[in-house]
Amino acid sequence: MYNSEAEVGCAVKDKIKDGTVTRQDLFIVTKLWRNFFSRDEVRNAFDRSLKELDLDYIDLYLMHCTTGLRKFSNNPRQHYPDAEDYSPYFDETDYVDTWKEMEKLVDAGLVKSIGVSNFNIEQLERILAIARHPLAVVQIELHPYLSQSDLLQFCKQRNIVVTAYSPLAWGGQPHVKTPKPVALNENPIITRIALKHKKTPFQVVLRYELQLGVVVIPKSTNDKHIRENFQVFDFNLSKEEMEEVASLNINYRLLDQHKFKDHIHFPYNDKAV
Repeated sequence: MYNSEAEVGCAVKDKIKDGTVTRQDLFIVTKLWRNFFSRDEVRNAFDRSLKELDLDYIDLYLMHCTTGLRKFSNNPRQHYPDAEDYSPYFDETDYVDTWKEMEKLVDAGLVKSIGVSNFNIEQLERILAIARHPLAVVQIELHPYLSQSDLLQFCKQRNIVVTAYSPLAWGGQPHVKTPKPVALNENPIITRIALKHKKTPFQVVLRYELQLGVVVIPKSTNDKHIRENFQVFDFNLSKEEMEEVASLNINYRLLDQHKFKDHIHFPYNDKAV
C-alpha cells in the first residue's frame, strides 16, 4: 500500500545474493489495502504484493483497517479516489469476511502470520470469535499522548503483539482542529528524563514504549535519527519515570480517518481506542 514493495524486493534480493543476509534472517511485513477487502480481491492483492517483493512467502500480512473502499480505479497504486467526499466509494464488506480470506493465505503456506491494524476492541473480539489462525499482531497509533491502555491490556491478555506506528507523535493531519500538544521532544517531562539519562527526548519515548511491551516502528529518512532510534537498549526508565510519561496521555490521535467517520465500520466513534 506504500508503493515500496518493488524497491524493498530488489534490496532484499541483492542482499541475499551477496550473502549479507538469508531469507530466514528477515521478517517481512506488508499490508492488504482497503481497496481490496472484498472476497474476490484479497488473493489478487496479495499475489501482486508477493510478485513485487519477489518472494515465496510473507512473514506477516496485515489488514490495514476496518473501513473499506470499493474499487474505483484500475491502477492498484491509486489508494484514494479523486474526490473530497469518499462516502460514495465506501465498501461495506465485513472485515470478518476479509479475515477469512486472509486465513486461506496461511492455509496455502504463503503467509506465516496474519494481523490487523486500526481496529477497536469490539472489532478485535469479532475476529477472535471466528479465527482459525491466531490474530498475531495489532498495529495501532500509540505514543505518550495516546496511550491506548485498554486496547494494550486487551491484547496482552490474549498474547497478541501490539505494534505502535507514529510512536513519536510526529506529523499528523492538518484538518485536525484540536490544538496540537507540544512536540514530545520539547515536552518538559520528556526532556528532563532525557537529560538525566544522557539520551535524546525521542530515545526516551521509544524506551518508554518498549518497556510497555510494544513493538515500535519509528519512521525517518535521516541517517542520524535512524541510528539514534536503535540506541535505546542500553538504559531503562524507572517505575516513577514510566508513570510520569504515562501521565501525558490526552487521547490525542494524529491519524483519525476523518473521511471515513460515516463508514459502517469506522473504529473511532467513542473515545480513542
